[in-house]
Amino acid sequence: MNENRISITLPSNANWLRFAQDCLHRYCEMVGFSERLKEMCTSSVLEACEELLSKADKAGISDPVDLLLDYKGGTIVIDIEYNSRIPLNPLETGEYEVPDAESGLDDLDMDTLWLHMIKQRMDRVRFKVNGSRHILRMVKYHRDKGKEKQAWVMGIKPELRKGLLLHLADSDTEHPSSTLQATGVGVLRLGPSETFIIQNMDGKTSFHDLYMAHIDALGLTSPDMLAGLYERLEAMGMLVTPDQEAKNSRFRKIIRKFINPDISIPNADGVVAAVHQKTRFLYSSFGLGVLLTIGLSGIIPYLEHHSQFMHSIKSLEETFLSTPLLILPVYLLTLIHVSLHELGHGVTCKHYGGNVPRLGVMFYLGSFIFYCDTTAAWNFPAKRHRLLVSLGGPIISFAILGAGLWAAGYYAGTGSIWESVFVAFSLINLFGLIMNFNPFIKMDAYYMLLDYTGIPNLRERSFKFLERKAFGWIGVGSEDDVKVTLRERKIFWWYGILGSLVTLIFLALPVLNLNHLLRDGSASGGKLLFATLIGALLFVSLGNLAYSKIKAVRYREYKIQ
Repeated sequence: MNENRISITLPSNANWLRFAQDCLHRYCEMVGFSERLKEMCTSSVLEACEELLSKADKAGISDPVDLLLDYKGGTIVIDIEYNSRIPLNPLETGEYEVPDAESGLDDLDMDTLWLHMIKQRMDRVRFKVNGSRHILRMVKYHRDKGKEKQAWVMGIKPELRKGLLLHLADSDTEHPSSTLQATGVGVLRLGPSETFIIQNMDGKTSFHDLYMAHIDALGLTSPDMLAGLYERLEAMGMLVTPDQEAKNSRFRKIIRKFINPDISIPNADGVVAAVHQKTRFLYSSFGLGVLLTIGLSGIIPYLEHHSQFMHSIKSLEETFLSTPLLILPVYLLTLIHVSLHELGHGVTCKHYGGNVPRLGVMFYLGSFIFYCDTTAAWNFPAKRHRLLVSLGGPIISFAILGAGLWAAGYYAGTGSIWESVFVAFSLINLFGLIMNFNPFIKMDAYYMLLDYTGIPNLRERSFKFLERKAFGWIGVGSEDDVKVTLRERKIFWWYGILGSLVTLIFLALPVLNLNHLLRDGSASGGKLLFATLIGALLFVSLGNLAYSKIKAVRYREYKIQ
């Protein structure tokens, strides 16, 4: 339990604001804040509460307001928790950005002026969502007397949490760029200045001292760079923090692991390195030729046994309805295929010098999902190597498709159940490859295109750009959606137009052809198979949507920059 954490419940009545002011003033005094800092905190809370009560009165809401005070790591955190139906958060009613301190106030919406003024006094201001309650959080960092105007970040003594991986772009360079990797979370790209700061974070040295050391080593930099770096590290969960909420989340983590177990292979990087030693020959022109030949050779049994394959596809429904246990070998073969696909990514990453910290399987929504953490590839200086890491999995899948067709051809016409098993397996593999090579779905080809163009969030940005262009006249989108460079503009147009065509060619046409094939030849005219497929897709889509919504409600956070 945090002995510095205090909670006060205030009636929805302005008469109680003086009481809140006295409590906060005394609290700041007890934790050692100067008079100037106390004034900044108390005036900000009073202004926010006055605005909150005014909006609550207009909305006809008389629920009490919770004021939570916490002091940790030399920092006062003030949470004002209120009924979510009170329209206090301007980001819920319209998009806007609070101007910087040096910006003028002429163009500001009067309804948000109060928030801008608070931002000038407090170091951090943000809105949070906690179920049916919303929170306005204000943060003030401690400064010594006489240094109240010093940048808030300077007094912080940051420390990186354990388990992070720092990949230097060139270890022979005195001040290299780098990437900082949090396994299973993501990677931050860091320039030479940021890398220098990261390497000297120890939890004992303040940002002010790091700033002075940077001046001696690399020259002047801006305190804004330090603040931006701190916020990026904080957002990625890469910092050691005294926040008690992190400790309280342990129970949720245990429950999550029980519901969606995640099993990572011990010493994953060593396992991938051992596999790489055995398969190194594949990373040559000869080895690549072997894999592509195996995949292409699948055309031979397909052409030889075309009529048997078509008959087998038509009778898949009847076969699996009469012998449901056949689903098990198809499922197991698919799991093996997916695991080899992911291993292909990992071994390729290892071949080009990357570290693979996590390799394993998780269980989610009734399915086993294999994964391989190849985020270290983001640090590869050669774009060709990064693209090959994304291509490593599909090449393995292509070879497996060829082998699956040969196995199906071996059993074709024999009446063996394995004919249906390998035909179904090959059909699933084929659709998987189609999805993987569709750059308009967030799979391997999409991330290859991201790397090739160098445009982050290509899909979302291009769609927003096209929506604004097509429907901007009725207010869809914002002006920022079309503020792009000439190169981005061209790519967005091509990506949007080709996206529709590729989706039609690679997804709609195969489905229509399969429907035509099953309509006359299957037991239910293909209805049962398509109903099952659509049901499975809906189940996964709705499950992911529900998971995203729950996560958004519990963890959504808007930070006023």
